[in-house]
Amino acid sequence: MKLQLTIASFTICLLFSPMLRAQESPRIVSYDLTVQIDVPNRQVEVGGSFEVDFHDSDSISLVLWRHARIDTLRHSSREITYRFDTLAPAPAQFIPDGRTLTLYRPAGADDRCRINTRYTLYMQEVQGPAKSFNDHWIELGYYTGWYPVCNGNRADYSHLRIGITDGYTVSGSGIISHTEEGIWEMEQPWENFDNVILASPMLKSRRINDNGTTIELIYTDFPDAGADSALQCCHNALKFFRRLYKIAGDENIYMKFLLSASGTSGGYSRKNFIMLSSRTFNEYVLKNTAHEIGHFWWNKAPVESWHDWLNESFAEFSALQYIRHARDEKAYAAYIDAYRKETRHIRPIWGIDRNDREAHLALYRKGSVLLADLLVRVGEEPFFNFLAGVIQAHITDTSAFLDFAESRLGRKNRDWIEKRLKE
Repeated sequence: MKLQLTIASFTICLLFSPMLRAQESPRIVSYDLTVQIDVPNRQVEVGGSFEVDFHDSDSISLVLWRHARIDTLRHSSREITYRFDTLAPAPAQFIPDGRTLTLYRPAGADDRCRINTRYTLYMQEVQGPAKSFNDHWIELGYYTGWYPVCNGNRADYSHLRIGITDGYTVSGSGIISHTEEGIWEMEQPWENFDNVILASPMLKSRRINDNGTTIELIYTDFPDAGADSALQCCHNALKFFRRLYKIAGDENIYMKFLLSASGTSGGYSRKNFIMLSSRTFNEYVLKNTAHEIGHFWWNKAPVESWHDWLNESFAEFSALQYIRHARDEKAYAAYIDAYRKETRHIRPIWGIDRNDREAHLALYRKGSVLLADLLVRVGEEPFFNFLAGVIQAHITDTSAFLDFAESRLGRKNRDWIEKRLKE
């Protein structure tokens, strides 16, 4: 059963990683989609299927690009009932042009069932951070909602077959191959919550291979000398954090580093993939490359609440530790001093509204100062052993973090942290 589409308004999207939902919630298990990108006409046709686990629920709530025409949603050759509500506001904070697509469980279907689909996306109005659709640069992913997003869901596997207007090279957040028929294939054989497609007629890449670690840099108009520096920075930061957080340095990994040509600012981190918007190698790229790689370890707390400080303050503090390592103690101290002055009179981290105008300063920088002061308070070795323990404990909220701090650092330090969070 199909319900009519109506176009709703556009708002700004910010760059943060979606939270992980409880595994008992309905979720999408995998994607197997064929994508045809028509650049001149600004259209994307999508077909294929995705597997849903309803987990005893009667429905699943998804997010899809608001300018979408849904032709088919089927299970076992039968149309399923769905509702695509384009009148209501965006259901996901970081997908402002997404609208709620509710799929109702097919009668008699098992908990896990495959949904076949076909729909068309009209991409004339793509704008905002981390997304683009123009003749020079295409960047489509979670923030666009081009595929049915189960917000906060991590799929087990994704496989995309991508066709595009002649003259374009395709890349993305997964492993890319190119068939003799001109089709680009992207596979993500790891748990992931995004399907990022990149394309340009001027796409370039270069890579580093080091003892099982492969890092591929993707860019267009970034200067080649700067690209070499950015790639080396990414490699060095990854090695640094593996040592800092007790992860073996020879662990095999294949990751991509995108220097986006979207023309916006910011960055984001995904499994084995990071993005930054920049046109030259500078201190911004150095620090924020480290910040986004830091999210490989700091990514477990919900991002739409103040508990996001457990992601952002820790990733930013990690970046400052890399500055300390790559530059010197003086450069690190200068950042901490600047952050301390900048955040001295802003609202407390504790309970701050994620949409508050001071939330970015509180959750990124005020928390970084707290961690820098805790390092001095307890000492280098106990502090970094504590952080490695937090990572291994998969802590997702501040209450659990404080309990863990008490168990590792003692009651006085727990109380000190809580006091600082509320100041």
